[in-house]
Amino acid sequence: MLSSKLYKDVDAAAAEFWRHNGSQPQVREAAGVTRPDGSIRVLSGESCNDASVGPSSYRPSVLASERVLLWTTPHGVTFQNKLERLYPESHIVKLFFVMAESLDESTRSDYGAGLLHFNQFCDRLSIPEQDRMPASEVLLSIFIADATGSISSRTADNWLAGLRFWHAINGAQWHGERSECLRHVQRGLHHLAPPDLKPEHPPPITLESLIQLHQGLDHSNTFDTAVLAIACLVFWCGCRLEELVVPAFDSSDMTKHVTRSVLPIVTQESNNVRHSTFHIPWTKTTGDNGADINVTSRDHLTCPHASLFRHLEANFNIPSHAPLFSFQTSTGAWTSMTEQWFLKRCNQIWSP
Repeated sequence: MLSSKLYKDVDAAAAEFWRHNGSQPQVREAAGVTRPDGSIRVLSGESCNDASVGPSSYRPSVLASERVLLWTTPHGVTFQNKLERLYPESHIVKLFFVMAESLDESTRSDYGAGLLHFNQFCDRLSIPEQDRMPASEVLLSIFIADATGSISSRTADNWLAGLRFWHAINGAQWHGERSECLRHVQRGLHHLAPPDLKPEHPPPITLESLIQLHQGLDHSNTFDTAVLAIACLVFWCGCRLEELVVPAFDSSDMTKHVTRSVLPIVTQESNNVRHSTFHIPWTKTTGDNGADINVTSRDHLTCPHASLFRHLEANFNIPSHAPLFSFQTSTGAWTSMTEQWFLKRCNQIWSP
């Protein structure tokens, strides 16, 4: 359930936007530009490089992550008009905003890519706007069948998930739920996918792999010290990599990524076993409730407790707002550990 504070923040952000723009924007635009932290996201000047999509008032030029909210159809317009006759506009803004915020921005971007491909496909076949939503099971099946040989099953699933969410936010019935036709098309797409599009499942990371990593890293290097700490925590403490490191050095989000504000991490001892706990603000399963990570010492050279504190000792002169596994560079500055850098360093050691 939304807190009253969030409602107030949405109201405040929307009012600020309207005050600066002179008139109230469309309901969906209002939902798209307001954020619970009160910031305003102005979309009118953004470009999404979608020139290949036919011009339409239903599909404004917006970021990929905003398409599920701001792209619509005649059915969506009718649905919105019905809502506006029944409920205050401010409540409808909140409805669309909260539905959109049920997805991470990266997921909304993935879904937006699917909407782009779907509408490009419909443009090529001259599918009328009113037939794009609700999309019939035949249209959905032909759309996916058309992409066979050029996309993976995972991509097809993401496209369909995006279309389904787009239907939900526009009050449209989804005809792909129990479609035998679509189910067989998805299965056929998987069988016909070229080998380079079929996902390769990497071998599991074993204790031997972790030992190899420990032996291959330079323990006097601040970057390698951070890499080992992350690897040991992921292995021994059951963490997900994306819960500990940022996807890119310029994309840190304090609401999702653990920072050094959790320091100092206190060490306790029970029965000669050291253990510590720190809180991460977000997990894939608990969302914004986060979780406590319990780090227990082990009588092993890959001990997660020892690795964590070696990292904190080696990388000590870093501000509290920085991600927890940031590291100091040779110039004395610091930077965030990213998933790509972490995986690249591990693979350098694991690759034959």
